[in-house]
Amino acid sequence: MSQLLEITDIYNSYGFEYRKDLSEPNLLVFTITLGVFDNAIILSMIKEASTENLESELKDLGFQVKADYFVSLKQTEDSLFSGFFSVKKTKAGFRRDYNSHINNIIQSFPADGASYSYIKSPFVKNSYSFADDKDILEDIYAEVVGDGPRLVLIEAAAGFGKTCTAYEVGKIISEQDDDHIVLFAELSRDRQAKIFNHVLYKEVARSFPAVSPDLVIREIKKGKIIVILDGFDELLNEREDERFQFEKSQAMLETIGKILELDAKVILTTRKTAILQGDDFDEWISSHADSFSFTRYSLKSPSIRSWLSYERHEKLENSRINIKNLSNPVLLTFLRFISDTEFDDVLSNPNAIVDKYFVLLLRREIERQTLELTVPEQSDFMRRLAQHMIKSNFTRDTKESIVKYFSECEVSLIELSRSRYSAEDRPTFEEMLEKLSNHALLDRSSIDEKIGFVNNFVLGHFVAMDLMDTEGEWLADSIFLEAAVNAYSSRTYDQRLAAWGRLSESLEYASDDERLRLELSLLDRVSGTYNNKQFNEIVFDTSSFFDTGELNSCYFNECTFKDCNFDFSRISNCTFISCLFYSCTSTNSVGNNEFISPHMDDASSESFLIALTPTTALDQIAEENEIKAYILEKFWPVGKDTVAFAHRPMFIFYRGGAHPTAVITNALEELRRDGLIVSAKRKNWVGLDLTAHNFMTIKEILGR
Repeated sequence: MSQLLEITDIYNSYGFEYRKDLSEPNLLVFTITLGVFDNAIILSMIKEASTENLESELKDLGFQVKADYFVSLKQTEDSLFSGFFSVKKTKAGFRRDYNSHINNIIQSFPADGASYSYIKSPFVKNSYSFADDKDILEDIYAEVVGDGPRLVLIEAAAGFGKTCTAYEVGKIISEQDDDHIVLFAELSRDRQAKIFNHVLYKEVARSFPAVSPDLVIREIKKGKIIVILDGFDELLNEREDERFQFEKSQAMLETIGKILELDAKVILTTRKTAILQGDDFDEWISSHADSFSFTRYSLKSPSIRSWLSYERHEKLENSRINIKNLSNPVLLTFLRFISDTEFDDVLSNPNAIVDKYFVLLLRREIERQTLELTVPEQSDFMRRLAQHMIKSNFTRDTKESIVKYFSECEVSLIELSRSRYSAEDRPTFEEMLEKLSNHALLDRSSIDEKIGFVNNFVLGHFVAMDLMDTEGEWLADSIFLEAAVNAYSSRTYDQRLAAWGRLSESLEYASDDERLRLELSLLDRVSGTYNNKQFNEIVFDTSSFFDTGELNSCYFNECTFKDCNFDFSRISNCTFISCLFYSCTSTNSVGNNEFISPHMDDASSESFLIALTPTTALDQIAEENEIKAYILEKFWPVGKDTVAFAHRPMFIFYRGGAHPTAVITNALEELRRDGLIVSAKRKNWVGLDLTAHNFMTIKEILGR
């Protein structure tokens, strides 16, 4: 292709037309109409060429003219990208959004002198664990500037730093160079029906209103615009029918999959939700393994030593406070910045730490806004707002909608407050609405202008208040359950136990995985009866591991067990795949439970007294081929013309109990030895070696 054609293609892609009739030797003219303006670019191919006369002629024809000099095809494309996407202005806009996010965080703390700094937490990347001395931000940045299309998932429990991590990654991308800009979208659960494709294009139009959506998508695919979608789980509604949930999530993922071409990079943040951790999601990822790479980051509970000074940490260690229950970023920040006197007061009455946080904050709000509402009145007001959100199933809404709700449902409170002002200082009804909508506990996002609680901990606090104050049945979606448990987990055991009892109706609609995680978080135990269930990547850091209840035919995949006692009289026919065991003990014999590729410290190994599943050969060739075919069909399902999944997670071969785990392990080992199955890049995943000879062998085993 000639250079002229390559240059023309670049300009055409931005909507320009090459005007041969207006061009001169070594001076190429490209024109475009934007709105009511006719624009022209004169591209000089040699430095000596003068553009003065041609500029004058084009201006006489009504064009707004810009002269440029051709250096290279890349420089031409970069120049057009910078102009159309207003790179400097876009970066400055993201910086304003970032600063607004930080200011909202600082404003939500009652301590004087509070400041913001991102504190790294331990994390897991594709099943590999890293301590908080590993820079997760640089690691994610390295992923998104690498070659090829990539999907990055950042997940954590509610309120444990997903949004802050997303903003920090966006800041690094935005500040590093002019080759990349960020499309940052804070997704929210509002009361409008959500079609993800429409949501995405709405965000595209909002971020770049002067550029056509098709051009934005093209630059996303080329990797110049990196997409960060914060709160992906907000669009997943657990109240909906399970089948509809699956179809909706699949449609959302397919929309993202269509973008992930060339060098596209998409970052999603989400709570740990069953929809994005289950089999369907793994199958979707596996089916697209050849189209884009996938990386999952899981943020863990923060290390208290990273947040508090040595002196304060020592005081906590020597107090009667259960430090484990304080591993929450909001509470740790509070403990970090309060005065020494207030800190000592917290130590003397640890059960009141959460109440003290809100009392101090609400008192400060009275001064900040000269708000004539007492602390209990403000607290009840926020509880009623949380109740309204629960009933309508949204976490953020437009300011207009929130103010309308206040004006209709909080008239008595507003008039009571107005009556306390002197006549000359009394705000109008509308001014009171403004005060309430600007409350420090509420956050109006600078990105989408929607109002919600300032963080998940605050939301959970008032959801839990509503839970405990409501008589009779109380139902809420899992997004509110997790927030309430997160906020309540630092309370006394009796308070937490009472909250667990009040959650019983809502827990009936939660998935088994969610119910188990919530009990572990709130009560530091797991109990109940589970049959034929699957649990992925859960950390069981508890001595109360099914002291009551039973486990039968369950699968634990890549879970971590710390200080757990396994009473095998309550655990039968369960399979533990690629799990970690630290200081664990056992009661009764292991029985028919299977441990596949376990990782045990010395104390656990001595207690369990188990060996890895023996790899004795299978007795009959017929049975051997039957099991091997079962394994290979996970890559090449019946009805498919060819291999559908390049890589599969190990646990997928064991779940469902189709064959004894020992038999499956033996068959997998033989397939490895034969070279048909090989290790994948992701930990605890395997792939097929599809070289010519192996492909024929696979077809023969499958009878294809």
